[in-house]
Amino acid sequence: MIIDTARPSNVVRVLGFGWPDALRIHGSVVFLTLPGTCIMTGYAVGIGFLIQKYEYLAIQLTVMTMVSLVLSLLLVFRTNSAYDRYWEGRKIWQEIKVMSRSIIRSFWCCVMEKSTDDSAQKLQALKNVAAFVISIKHYLRGEDGIEHADYDGLLSPEFRVAFATQGAGFGYGAIPRTSVGSQQAREGWERPDELSLPHMLLYELQKFVESIQDNHQIHLQYYASLLASINTLSSLLGSCERILSTPIPMAYRIHLSHALYMYLLVLPWALASMGLAKTVILQFVVSFMMIGIDSISREIQNPFGYDANDLPLDAYCDAVLAELSYALKHRSPKALQRAESTYSNSSGDKTSK
Repeated sequence: MIIDTARPSNVVRVLGFGWPDALRIHGSVVFLTLPGTCIMTGYAVGIGFLIQKYEYLAIQLTVMTMVSLVLSLLLVFRTNSAYDRYWEGRKIWQEIKVMSRSIIRSFWCCVMEKSTDDSAQKLQALKNVAAFVISIKHYLRGEDGIEHADYDGLLSPEFRVAFATQGAGFGYGAIPRTSVGSQQAREGWERPDELSLPHMLLYELQKFVESIQDNHQIHLQYYASLLASINTLSSLLGSCERILSTPIPMAYRIHLSHALYMYLLVLPWALASMGLAKTVILQFVVSFMMIGIDSISREIQNPFGYDANDLPLDAYCDAVLAELSYALKHRSPKALQRAESTYSNSSGDKTSK
């Protein structure tokens, strides 16, 4: 399935009628913007009445020109930084999807089955690839555990037991307990006292690749390619962690908020000389635009959640599951019945049944 990122976002058709973006609410930041906008507009009403009574308190509108320019630059930088994170997340997930589908196809085509155990291990390895992609989705969203419905039929019973007991000593490596900062703990992306599910599945995948190489079930060039692919998946997982664990610097976010609301607090003093009605209208429009831009940047800086503007991670996982489904429904070229002759032709070493 290809997700159209152009037409659906421009026009939503209901019963043959198309709504343009300007009339859409779903996916917008209107509800995030309105509270601040209404407060600033109500404040402007009070300032407008005050300036009508004490006209000497008004300031010249030209004074706000340079302030508007500086604030605009700050907002542009903030939005561009947030969108860079969003776009990088999109590129990373595309690579995860492509690499996972390639690994599934390589396992299906290139791994030789010499016994029923080999067939079972190959089948589980195919499922582990899809489970790994799904586990990244839950990991980035701070959703622990393996009880989610999309793991059903993918994780082996042995792995489920191993995962459940890892806190009691099971693990592929000892990670010392360290203190976690409040922000990291709140975001839920890092658990230094245990190995995360995606990392555990990477170990399972590489363990399978090493096993088939030791048992001469795969040619050397395919073995090297699979190792490189697994290392690439590990690198992509680390890139997702980098986006999630590196927020926009707090000092910049705080200063931008201070500058934005200071500007909106001063603006009515410059607009009031134009009359109460114009002051209220202009204050509402300017507040809606500037607070909206800041809300957009906050909305897209973490692209891995459930918001309407976040990346469709479920759809990316479904694409990998579709690849797995195709592999499971079709016979591998090196399935068990053909394994002996294929292996014999390639290496001259036959396995007796």
